Amino acid sequence: MYRQSSGHFSLFSVMKYRLFIFTLSLALAIMTMLIKPVLAERELLMITSDSCPFCMAWERDVGQIYNKSTYAKNLPLIRIQFGSSLPENIQLLAEVRGTPTFIILENQKEIDRIVGYSDAEMFWWQISEYDPSIE
Repeated sequence: MYRQSSGHFSLFSVMKYRLFIFTLSLALAIMTMLIKPVLAERELLMITSDSCPFCMAWERDVGQIYNKSTYAKNLPLIRIQFGSSLPENIQLLAEVRGTPTFIILENQKEIDRIVGYSDAEMFWWQISEYDPSIE
């Protein structure tokens, strides 16, 4: 139908080019959806004690609902009894001296900690600083 002459392209060449661009765009879109963004893995490590009144208050006010909160997905909670061994791969910046102590881990390394518990509102506000989905 169309002839390729100087400066002009045939209809077939234009259609091949458009098909190539469309296929490339589609492939890039699919790859973008399949590749999970690499985010630092964060966790909330709670050092607790059965005899600690502040730990009991936290369990009553927050602990019962933490796993249903918006933070649980991005800061999963791990409870460890005071005096128990930590998993070998966890690196702390300092020794734990009291309970409750909430240690924010990023890729199993301590990045910060919250010492003590006063009330649920203050805890939720403090923990919101470390949720990577809010940044």
